[in-house]
Amino acid sequence: MGEMIKTINLRHSYPGPDGTEVVALEDISMTVNAGEFVAVIGANGSGKSTLAKHFNALLVPTGGECLVAGLSTTVSENVWPIRQKVGMVFQNPDNQIVAAVVEEDVAFGPENLGVPPAEIVARVAAALAAVGMEDYRHHGPHLLSGGQKQRVAIAGVLAMHPQCLVLDEPTAMLDPQGRGEVLATVARLNREEGITIIYITHFMEEAVTADRVVVLDAGRVAFSGPPAEVFCRVEALKALGLDAPLAAEVAVLLRAEGLAVPAAVITDAELAVALCP
Repeated sequence: MGEMIKTINLRHSYPGPDGTEVVALEDISMTVNAGEFVAVIGANGSGKSTLAKHFNALLVPTGGECLVAGLSTTVSENVWPIRQKVGMVFQNPDNQIVAAVVEEDVAFGPENLGVPPAEIVARVAAALAAVGMEDYRHHGPHLLSGGQKQRVAIAGVLAMHPQCLVLDEPTAMLDPQGRGEVLATVARLNREEGITIIYITHFMEEAVTADRVVVLDAGRVAFSGPPAEVFCRVEALKALGLDAPLAAEVAVLLRAEGLAVPAAVITDAELAVALCP
């Protein structure tokens, strides 16, 4: 499978307002394999967005190392090939949409890569189909819902043919329907296209769908593992200022009352099956 992203004792600090050093990330060692779907969660200020920006060299470590497909982000000649491998999607789609027509916006990235016009047309069509927005190719982005705009932003990144998508709280500004649209799109890209996904979120019900969850606290990895392993640690999550999925919390309460609910129950569907087999 191979390693897509690897950090080795990664540290990131910056000077604070009074000139003292502020440490945002400390001793982060983690590996994301090609084709994996990894969710990163943590309270506000835990370092999630700072870590995400290291994955396509928007930031470089002040200590340790970040490798993308074996390329160090600290080597300036590597920045361009790294950004071709790793695409970023941010919270606010309006900050990523640059054109007045959807298909022109999706074409913007490939045009800047120097992709031939005929191939750009094919890439735009494929990217819009991948996110379920082909019927909106001639629409103005301002006419779209928040979820649709975010799917267009994802299509714009996909058209550049990245191997990995890093999404930094992509549903934070969306309503539940928009959140569902974006998460379904991302899960499908991972499952059907084999694109590596790193998904930063503060919605636990989104992180449940990942292959693995990494929990950050005060710039360090507190713990990580499969969702069933991470989200059954309800008290540990609450101690870090995080919520567990409601089904996981209910399962803990039911077990405390003596009901035989499996420890791995973390979703509503699993809880329903446990209670009504």
